[in-house]
Amino acid sequence: MSILHSIYHIRLYLGMLIVIVGFFERAYAQSENEQITIDPGESVQLNAFSEGATYYVWLRNNEVIENATNSVYSVIKEGIYKAIAYNDYNCGSVLSNSIEVRYSKTSEEFTALHFCEKAKPTIMELDLGVNDLIWFATQERVVSLPATTLLEDGKRYYATSLSSEVNYAVEVFMDACLDIAVEKVVDRVNVPRGSMVNFTISVFNTTNIPAINVIVKEELPSGYIYQEHQSSAGIYKVAEGIWSIPKLVPNKQENLKIKVKVANEGDYLNQASLVYSEPEDFKVQNNVSTASVSPLCIVVYDIFTPNNDGMNETFIINCIEEYPNNVLKVYNREGTLVYYKKTYDNSWDGFSNVNGVFNKNERLPAGVYFYVLNLGIDTEPITGWIFIGY
Repeated sequence: MSILHSIYHIRLYLGMLIVIVGFFERAYAQSENEQITIDPGESVQLNAFSEGATYYVWLRNNEVIENATNSVYSVIKEGIYKAIAYNDYNCGSVLSNSIEVRYSKTSEEFTALHFCEKAKPTIMELDLGVNDLIWFATQERVVSLPATTLLEDGKRYYATSLSSEVNYAVEVFMDACLDIAVEKVVDRVNVPRGSMVNFTISVFNTTNIPAINVIVKEELPSGYIYQEHQSSAGIYKVAEGIWSIPKLVPNKQENLKIKVKVANEGDYLNQASLVYSEPEDFKVQNNVSTASVSPLCIVVYDIFTPNNDGMNETFIINCIEEYPNNVLKVYNREGTLVYYKKTYDNSWDGFSNVNGVFNKNERLPAGVYFYVLNLGIDTEPITGWIFIGY
């Protein structure tokens, strides 16, 4: 570097400036009108050196910065910076080349996102609610990444919005493998048409991460008539057949119980299935469960009128002949047995056939009676009320 000397005048020429940007940890050699852009809060030091110089004067936007006389100056404001070097004779150099320091409009917005490695997530799954992001592998944002790039655990990805120029950074964690299991059971399988049964749908979070916005489809088929329901969490909309659970905590289950009436005909296969969750469920094999009833042809008529008019003279049970091992018991309101018959054959005409409150073979008074019908097969007894009228 040349320095002009004379007896009365010595002029120093300021040498090259070095800019150290702490965040990038790189040194930049200054050229004419060098531009450095950093995020707010990051530090930049300007270093001036000229052989023979004893102090320096720093300028920002061509205005002298007070009390800035060292060879190193820390930038705290945007602007165009230059320096002049002076020697012991107060002779100054020419102005150095300039460096313009600019701060980005916004700081980099950081987000951590969790994914399931088994789902093989890609750049397309990095959802920040911004539609015009370009993704990069490094913070310098030089070479963009294809949308099909597979995400890696523990890696940070960088993006810039084309419209706002806002910068984003996302750190990826592959620890969100969610597994939700669906199970459905019915309390009775072999029942007469018109009976009431209860379906229980259970949703299990089998993992150690929470699930939100869980949606289960539970749409009753035509073989059932809805009566009522209870749920331990969320909302079940009968018309839509959708059970929505806002949050399912780790290693927890929620239950939905639906009481229905078995219709005389229709589809009796009832299915429950997981249709949505956040994060996405990775194990689909346990997302669907079914349960069904097998309606018996038995139909119990709840009234008969043994008054010798030729109509409804006996207690009729349709299809009772298909169950030859059946046993019928009838009780009055006081709980006293008034009628008993093995292999019932639709012949009861309202007379008592056991000793008790009423004598055997005595006509029972009009009123309501309780019956228990055991079909003699592996099913629960059929119970109900019957009215005898005259």
